[in-house]
Amino acid sequence: MQMVKTMTVAIVLFLQAHALFSQQRLPFSDKKMEFDGQIFLPYTRGEVIQEISGSHQQSFEKICSIITTWDSIFPPQGMKVVCSGVDHSLEIYFLPYLFEGGQCITSEGGPGLNILINDPLSMFGSPIVSDIFLCPEKVTDFYGFPIYQNGHQEVTIIYKKQLPLFIHVSQEEYLKALISKEETNMQKSYTPDYQSTFREMQQAYQKLLKTDKEAAKEFKQQIDEFRAEADKNGEETNMLDIVALLKKELSGLTAEEKSRQAYYGGASAIETYHNASGLVPYENRENGEALVRANPALIDNSSKNQIQLLVISWSIGGNNQNGDKPQLYNEGRDGFHLADNLINKLYLNQEIWIDIFQICH
Repeated sequence: MQMVKTMTVAIVLFLQAHALFSQQRLPFSDKKMEFDGQIFLPYTRGEVIQEISGSHQQSFEKICSIITTWDSIFPPQGMKVVCSGVDHSLEIYFLPYLFEGGQCITSEGGPGLNILINDPLSMFGSPIVSDIFLCPEKVTDFYGFPIYQNGHQEVTIIYKKQLPLFIHVSQEEYLKALISKEETNMQKSYTPDYQSTFREMQQAYQKLLKTDKEAAKEFKQQIDEFRAEADKNGEETNMLDIVALLKKELSGLTAEEKSRQAYYGGASAIETYHNASGLVPYENRENGEALVRANPALIDNSSKNQIQLLVISWSIGGNNQNGDKPQLYNEGRDGFHLADNLINKLYLNQEIWIDIFQICH
């Protein structure tokens, strides 16, 4: 008898707690609220739109189900939730409702997240050349998995195999890739366009003239030496044969130097070290950033239908400097911020993400 009473009390407490939690959301209504000169409908019952296709449709639908059945979304309030997935990419957006022209409309944009499946290149920003990138910097963790800053945005990388995400690129590998790119450019056009690179070289030369005339003189001689290699079919005399310059740079490296990790400094390295590649000498590597590739072993092509790698990125709060960091959001929930606040809550919900991580093998 005592056990029955105890169970009854437990059930009552559970139901009370559940009712209290449910009451945190105000009832659905068409009540209007003005914020920053626009009228919003923060209590209107929303909907989930799901447009998913492609080889990863089943996995994308499972991810969307985990998120959209969350009690803060099921059903949405004051916004539409759009899940759009195709090929390797799934995008989920929260779009607030506004009242304009006497009717409810959906905002043109809103905060969201992008999940990419088995796409190692999405771990990086823009390539330096070919499949070679600046090495992303780890900044923190997301429920046991690393977050990297890749120069463009923060990305969370979900990968369960015990393998390095990135592999080093040697100086020789980088130079050969750059030479190959320039040779391809030459083949694509009767008169190859080397103007932008030549302009950087000239700018570097002009700066050297102001600080080190002797070094500038040597650099000018190097430029002149390779002008003779310009296109033989009438290319302007100020066009520099970058291919020849890069090949000379490569041939000037010792076998040991060729095998060393490549560090990139861009235009600054061109100016400082008088080269065409933008490489920083290994002994000065603290002045550059390591060049890497995605580890080719990350994805086992024999199991390409399995989810082996997830790369997650976020957008929140318009164009502010922390727009890729939902965890830092603190702008409230009025107006467009209603959706931002929900994205912040989604980011912080560990249970949802643990469930999503389960689909990655």
